[in-house]
Amino acid sequence: MGAEMMILFIFALPIIGGLITYWTKQPAFSIVSIVISLLLSLGAIIIKGYTSISFEWLPEYFIGVHYDKVAAILIVLVLLISLLVHFFSLEYVKEDSGKNRYFAKLGLFTSSMIGLLVADHLILLFVFWELVGLSSYLLIGFWYKKEGVPNSARLAFMVNRVADVALLAGILILNQSGSLNISEMEGSILFLPSLLIAIGAFGKSAQFPFSGWLTKAMVGPTPVSALIHAATMVAAGVYLLFRVAPFLDREVLTFVALVGTFTAFYGGISALFQNDIKKVLAYSTISQLGYMVIGMGVGAADAALFHLVTHAFFKAGLFLGAGSVIHYLHQSSDKDGQDMRFMGGLKNKLPWTFRSFLICGLALAGVPLFSGFMSKEGILIAGWQWAEQMGTWAYLVPDIALITAMITALYVGRMLLLVFYGKSRFVTKTPSFKENRLVVLPLAILAVGSMWFVFNLNPFEHHSWLDAFLNFEIAETSGWIGRVVMLLSVLMTGVGLVLAYSFFKPGSNYNRNYPVLESRFKAAENGFYIVQLYQVIAIGFHSLAVLALQLDQKIVDRVVHFAGIGTVVVSKVIALIDRFLVDGPINLFGYLSSFLGRRFAGLSGRDLQTQLSWLLVFVILILSWILFF
Repeated sequence: MGAEMMILFIFALPIIGGLITYWTKQPAFSIVSIVISLLLSLGAIIIKGYTSISFEWLPEYFIGVHYDKVAAILIVLVLLISLLVHFFSLEYVKEDSGKNRYFAKLGLFTSSMIGLLVADHLILLFVFWELVGLSSYLLIGFWYKKEGVPNSARLAFMVNRVADVALLAGILILNQSGSLNISEMEGSILFLPSLLIAIGAFGKSAQFPFSGWLTKAMVGPTPVSALIHAATMVAAGVYLLFRVAPFLDREVLTFVALVGTFTAFYGGISALFQNDIKKVLAYSTISQLGYMVIGMGVGAADAALFHLVTHAFFKAGLFLGAGSVIHYLHQSSDKDGQDMRFMGGLKNKLPWTFRSFLICGLALAGVPLFSGFMSKEGILIAGWQWAEQMGTWAYLVPDIALITAMITALYVGRMLLLVFYGKSRFVTKTPSFKENRLVVLPLAILAVGSMWFVFNLNPFEHHSWLDAFLNFEIAETSGWIGRVVMLLSVLMTGVGLVLAYSFFKPGSNYNRNYPVLESRFKAAENGFYIVQLYQVIAIGFHSLAVLALQLDQKIVDRVVHFAGIGTVVVSKVIALIDRFLVDGPINLFGYLSSFLGRRFAGLSGRDLQTQLSWLLVFVILILSWILFF
């Protein structure tokens, strides 16, 4: 099989399997198609089937795909996470009447992301960019009959469309000055298109001010959240920045680093004050994406990509673990299955979920011996080195990132303690949900993928085998910077975990202690009102639209109607004047001339005698007039 056909099969199989599942209602077709696609993607890496394909889209306008090592690794990651989500979903949505529709949408989502990863031309990338957005909209709104779900899906969709307009504008401006083929780019992109492309990436990767859509995406099935947050939707923006960062304007890259820093901090603070387990993880994703964007902004694209890969494993594990908890509680409790205040004691009831959740949670917190620690260190060290070059003010970036690391450990510790430790805070019924192989296998694989040895045998190294495989140039790090950053990071993580234990340890009255602090940070609990801001803006635009409609109907339309009526009246008057004062006399003279002409024409004769007779008569009359008058 040629490389071109292999890429085509890798791309097409997920959606084909999803469509067959939709028609036959047999999820096995979706899973088999994902397995085959995953094996083909692994085979492409083994045989080094990297290639570029170009084809003519419009006359003399060529677009194409570029299947290189980066795309190959991320495609394997997407397919692996998608496969695990498919397996987990067999248990999660087995009683749902729309499961055939669910698997078809998962297939579209997976194929769209693969298309985005291999697209070399920015226009083609934008096509798959929009398909990823459409797929996420369909999956977020999967339970469309539930109250609030359609509105949340629409909000997530429309917020992304705002950022997508900026991306498209940047692409069109760039088209006037250079090539849109990413593999052929060189030099530096001008400031305006650089800024617009960065804004487009901010939308997909939920960076401020577009971060509000990601929390609304939580209304979809939890396995979908694992796919969106781990390897597809939110990874698209970071991937775009990775591809174009070497060509972006330097000031724009500084702006990117600052936005990532603010988003990481804002997401961490918001996660700390959430009670819904899925919202904690959603704000956590926003925060971790901020770390990746920081890496792109400070010139550490390799570290950002490393964190993207490690984050895919532990965040997918956390979401699937949350899905296991929620599914269990919905069937065994009279409380809200997503509110951590009504959980507790699940360590023994869901042992495999607990083990996986603990490992993935510690990886998220950045604890040594877990993958998140390694990838996060690379970004922090790169941020410190970048600040040395930029000036004193730039140390805000690594300093705030370190503070965010402490906040991350704090909300991770809080989540673990409230969900799994202590006594049960719910009434237990007999649950039908069990930790069978469909649940345990995905959780176990993702937990193993969150350990250090998967990426590097040295647990305190901030690089992985990915650097060598992808031919990244590993930047030189002065020893003292690496050691200081690592010590500070471990210290901040330890402080966060200790604070979490002091507030939420088993037996502590967290209902007495925490709400006092919580009441002072209502803004954080509400995500600093970002979603409310969207609603205010939407209401404002709606009010302006209504005002414009009223102005149009009551003023503009009336003026136009009055002018139209006036024009008709004037035209009628002019028509009458033309008919009677202009055309009338002319027509009268014409009629008289015609009448006299016809009468005098009858007097003339055709023969010579008659004409001579008339001549004689007129001569006599003329002579008589002369003689007698």
